[in-house]
Amino acid sequence: MSRAMRNKHRKRKQLLFSVFSILLLLILVFGAVKLFTPQTLSKAVEEEQKETAKKPKDTTKPTEPTKKEESFVPTETIVQNQKIDQYLQQIGFSGTAMVVREGNIIIDKGYGQANREQHIENRTDTGYYIGSAQKAFIATAILQLEEAGKLNVDDPVSRFLPDFPNGQNIKLRNLLTHTSGIVGHTEGQGAITPEELVKDIEKQGIKQQPGKWNYLDSNYTVLAYLVEKISGMQLSDYIQTHIFDPCGMKGAGFYQTFNQQKYPSTGYYVAKDGTYGTPSLPDLSQLFGVGNMYMRAIDMYLFDKGLAERKLINEDSYQKMFTKGSSSGYGFGFYVDPGSYNNHGVLNGWNVSNSFSHSGKTFVVLLSNVQNNIPSFGKVNNEIYQLLNQADTSK
Repeated sequence: MSRAMRNKHRKRKQLLFSVFSILLLLILVFGAVKLFTPQTLSKAVEEEQKETAKKPKDTTKPTEPTKKEESFVPTETIVQNQKIDQYLQQIGFSGTAMVVREGNIIIDKGYGQANREQHIENRTDTGYYIGSAQKAFIATAILQLEEAGKLNVDDPVSRFLPDFPNGQNIKLRNLLTHTSGIVGHTEGQGAITPEELVKDIEKQGIKQQPGKWNYLDSNYTVLAYLVEKISGMQLSDYIQTHIFDPCGMKGAGFYQTFNQQKYPSTGYYVAKDGTYGTPSLPDLSQLFGVGNMYMRAIDMYLFDKGLAERKLINEDSYQKMFTKGSSSGYGFGFYVDPGSYNNHGVLNGWNVSNSFSHSGKTFVVLLSNVQNNIPSFGKVNNEIYQLLNQADTSK
């Protein structure tokens, strides 16, 4: 083959190689474009999300700040009536006051100290034991169970407790109005179950036929036990589900969790020499249904409001609750006074005065962590109503 022919052949091979290389490059580019079209990218992301979902999540909690690092943010204090505020200061009120009129918060303020040893002030969100004011919650639960068709307040106690003394003659209504005639349980110190409490009440028998007023915790201990027996729920669970939650009472609870609150109060008693002491408490299982509940002032207000708005019980039940059951004026869990419905509660170191007007427009809640520094504590509510009326008249 001549030299010219060999050169021509070599150039043809180079040209073919170049064409082949260009075609190969185009194929690769086209494949890459197809691989990463929007649809393909979407599928790729989708697959990645599926794979990520299969991976175990990181459950490591972020490091929580220590107590020293936690910033102290005081709750908002509201004072729309200076005379009420000055009055509460003058009488030495120690606790939290909440006064609401026609939907407006007039007073929401802490007074005095929640803990005198540590110099911690009472706040709007300080928690207090409410003593016998708890009876209103038990009465509400009984009325709710009546509305559900599970009992009637005129049922004899023997329908639910066959061995109860004089149980054929004592109605649930008599327990609700403290007219049962039972002797009742004598409060002890140690832990006790609801069943043991009721057995002891049954053992103590009766002192008279039903009908005569005699305020007695044991009446409501039996009712609290019946709430558990009839509903099939523990009392704390029932009240949480059917009263606390519907009313939005986020700071209310029972004695087992009292010290787990963010701002629990310490209860005090003033001695004759004027010094403050911290009285001892019995095991609060002894006060089942009648004094082992705590809450903030706003929680008590929300409960009262729930009743007034018929959120917790219907109109028929409401009328039953606020009808006098004896000459004492006590209905179901509340006293029925001419201008307001009110209840009181005292526990070693704490004192409660709670009321709302018949119209449901005015609420006065006073939760105190000093048991006995103000004589006639219930009259403080009446004074606040008068100051509110004076303010309305002056407008």
